[in-house]
Amino acid sequence: MMKILVLSRGVVGRDMASPGIRCYHMARVLAEQLPEAQVTLAVPNEPDIPSPHPRLRIVRYRSQWASLLQMFRHDTIISRNFPPHMIALFLHKRLVLDFFTAFFIEWMELSKRFPNLRQRKLWMASNRHYSDSQLTLADYLFCSNERQRDLWVGALSALGLIIPRMYDRDSTLRRLIDVVPYGVQSGRPQHTRQVLKGVVPGIRETDKVLIWNGLLVEWFDAQTVIRAMAQVSRVRDDVKLFFLGTQHPDFVTSVEARPVREAIDLSKQLGVYERSVFFNVGWVPYHDIGNFLSEADIGICAGFDNLEARYAFRTRFVDLFWAELPIICTRGDVLAERVEHDPLGIVVPPGDVEALAAAILRLVDDHDFYQSCRCNMPAMKEEMSWERVLAPLVEFCRSGRSIAVPKRQRLLPLLRRSAAYLVEKTLAR
Repeated sequence: MMKILVLSRGVVGRDMASPGIRCYHMARVLAEQLPEAQVTLAVPNEPDIPSPHPRLRIVRYRSQWASLLQMFRHDTIISRNFPPHMIALFLHKRLVLDFFTAFFIEWMELSKRFPNLRQRKLWMASNRHYSDSQLTLADYLFCSNERQRDLWVGALSALGLIIPRMYDRDSTLRRLIDVVPYGVQSGRPQHTRQVLKGVVPGIRETDKVLIWNGLLVEWFDAQTVIRAMAQVSRVRDDVKLFFLGTQHPDFVTSVEARPVREAIDLSKQLGVYERSVFFNVGWVPYHDIGNFLSEADIGICAGFDNLEARYAFRTRFVDLFWAELPIICTRGDVLAERVEHDPLGIVVPPGDVEALAAAILRLVDDHDFYQSCRCNMPAMKEEMSWERVLAPLVEFCRSGRSIAVPKRQRLLPLLRRSAAYLVEKTLAR
């Protein structure tokens, strides 16, 4: 019997964000579609939700060494990253890398948090070596969209990880690197209790609610949305914006982080704090997200005109598809193109306060357009169901065959890149 381990680096349970949710559904679909496999989901926290399938075990690992022990017990290991000591098992395991975002670009944004340039440069240097070592470890890898795939194909080429023999076996390289987006849950959210309208002070049952259903970090432009809401509030007092979460369960951000503090401060300066703009302090439990989405009327998200947007896959859109909520967003990422083309809402230029305000008012006032956007959502949901998007990964696990550069040829470059990562990481402290 094949033994598959999905190693989650994010929390899986009552409070989880997109990395944990992705691993949870990945493990579920593998258990459902591979009856010949034993599937384990290893998580860094005490599991507080039941397994979604009888053939799926959810277990906790308490340290990196404990995760290594879990890897030792399985044949195929799927993770968004592998610790350096994974080299000890490298020759004997099938390693599947989930590079679901353009990590290096996100890290560039996060590096702005460092107080001085030297620390920032060292941290980014260590991350470059880290990314190189992860790509070298992988026997198969996948990402979230075709733009990301092009990026990673370029990185693999630069590292010498694409060779003629591999190309001859599959000139598309899909058997080495493919696309596995975030999926959409089946059905629609179930509304089991009132959580927003008539519950949050300042939000009436008759108000129109825009929901920002995710975190606030450096690559999201919450300030332009807040400025647009200030304009809208001058003509409509029944339109409200609700930020769903400020305290990320994987400690990516919190109410003390600069993007969150600046968003709250700006809303106070503009006089819309807890009048038209509201912040949920904390993180909404996974089982409760459906209640918030059911009461919202529109989903909203804004980013900047930068590389992060070019390669992004906005995971928050997936839940908006699930809830069939029309979307207002900024141009730049692949899902924004779908929102504009299908259409599923309104797309505006980055940083354009007036365009955002006009988009909000149109979706609030134009009932026919609003309903047409909602009617276009079911096709998107079917296309992006977890069962459909995970098909390439299921097929790789079923076949167990990799076309990657043979492991013994990768071993020396892997040792060199891992050593460089550890040196730079030490210097960055």
